[in-house]
Amino acid sequence: MVGGGSRVADVYANRSVFVTGASGFLGKVMLEKLLFSTNVKAIYVLIRPLKGHTAKERLDSILKSPIFDRIRETDSSAFQKLKPVTGDLMNECLGLSEEDQNEIFENVSIVFHCAATVRFDEAIRVSVRMNLVGTQRLIALCHKIKNLISVVHASTAYANCHLSSTEEKVYEPPVHPQKLVHAIEWMNDDMLETITPALLDKRPNTYTLTKALAESQLLEDAKDLPIIMIRPSIIGAMWREPLPGWTDNVNGPTGIIAAVGKGVLTNMCGSVVSKADIIPVDIVSNMMIVAGAHRATTKYTEIPVMHCASGELNPIKWHRLVVFLQRMFHQNPLDECYRVPTTHFHESRRLFLFNFYYKHYIPAKLLDLFNRGVGKKANNVRIYGKVWKMIETLHFFTTRGWNFESNNLVTLWNTLSPEDQKEFNFDVRQINWDDYLFDYVMGIKVYLLHENLDNLPKARANLARLKQVSLYWNAGFWALLVRLFFWKRTRTQKWALWLLGFASTYLFQNFDFRPSVNLKTIEDYKASAALVKSF
Repeated sequence: MVGGGSRVADVYANRSVFVTGASGFLGKVMLEKLLFSTNVKAIYVLIRPLKGHTAKERLDSILKSPIFDRIRETDSSAFQKLKPVTGDLMNECLGLSEEDQNEIFENVSIVFHCAATVRFDEAIRVSVRMNLVGTQRLIALCHKIKNLISVVHASTAYANCHLSSTEEKVYEPPVHPQKLVHAIEWMNDDMLETITPALLDKRPNTYTLTKALAESQLLEDAKDLPIIMIRPSIIGAMWREPLPGWTDNVNGPTGIIAAVGKGVLTNMCGSVVSKADIIPVDIVSNMMIVAGAHRATTKYTEIPVMHCASGELNPIKWHRLVVFLQRMFHQNPLDECYRVPTTHFHESRRLFLFNFYYKHYIPAKLLDLFNRGVGKKANNVRIYGKVWKMIETLHFFTTRGWNFESNNLVTLWNTLSPEDQKEFNFDVRQINWDDYLFDYVMGIKVYLLHENLDNLPKARANLARLKQVSLYWNAGFWALLVRLFFWKRTRTQKWALWLLGFASTYLFQNFDFRPSVNLKTIEDYKASAALVKSF
């Protein structure tokens, strides 16, 4: 049971909730789950107008997502509980009208703060204003809510990624948050860009820094509020419900998986022995909803912090992930891929660079030259520019490993009744990683790339053709190499060198001697998806 012996849904029954970040990946899942599994009175959804679309129009667009299908099919009237409010964390008072402010002050009881800029390469000014100042503005609003019983703040497990091990507590910030806020008010962009490396120190980006600063500021601003912090690790596709494998963006591991499947990413710098701390989005959503109920019924002397991560309780390492992806995409390729999917992590930066230029950049450059010659569009180098940017952005996280203390997740799980454990499952120990990764890839095919699973025979034929093209490319490459660097050798020696190089490359690309993985069948996936959808 949640504190006080209450069921989770009982805490939310006939109460109103305020949510920021509802247009994001996690926010959508949370909205759906609150509507489906609790009897909330209303959900106030903060949405900023964008590109000429009002808050209501944007909410209507969000609700078109297939994850809301089960609500459409069971009780579409639940959507009437959603109340879009026009606002923006970047503005004073969140940009809310006086009428909306008063309605929130009078009616809301529980607040979920999920909004943030998650761009790793965001400028320090924007990141501070959104992740730090925006959080301050929300907390200022919370102080005026008359019947507030819980505030759930979504942080990140990587807020303190300069440390190899992180406890479930708030750490001292590298700079006082308010001093940085004051600095961005008078410094110009060039000045801020100059001091950013010193501010980051051992952190890789402005996202992790400003999330840490927001946590620290909450100790001052929210010490008298019923607040709880949840720190997810790397959020990935949906685990179980409502749609196994569902995802709607290319952030984090999704971008890597999609790029591998397309054949535009075959090698990365990384440590195969480090943990890939992926956490499914529905686990994060369920834990946050439970945490909201728990904080409403449990007293704390300090702000509680809970990691929502898999690494300590059910770890998966990068080695297992990359091996799985190669086997998966050879058996179930994407409809359109540009090279034979392969996956290799290199601790050697030089080896990675050699593979990147040999396998990708040089062929892309040659293909662009050919396309220009015949009057076709030449955009392959541009595509690889984006791939390179993604690789470099994730480099910090694929080459290191962290230990996120997860005692509070288990403790929170143990407070639940068996019924709530089933309804709001966030027990990461139950994840079967091979099954989850299979569903993840299927989710990318179906929901992100909108591919039809019945087209697999055609996709496999395309993969076979790509393997032939790769064979010819390697034969030509080694022939050119022998001709350029071994032209003084005898004819027999040249053939021997060519055969050795060609055979080595062929074996490396076509035979995977790494440990086997367990792959479900397409029929298994369809059956599990249908089972979940049948509720």
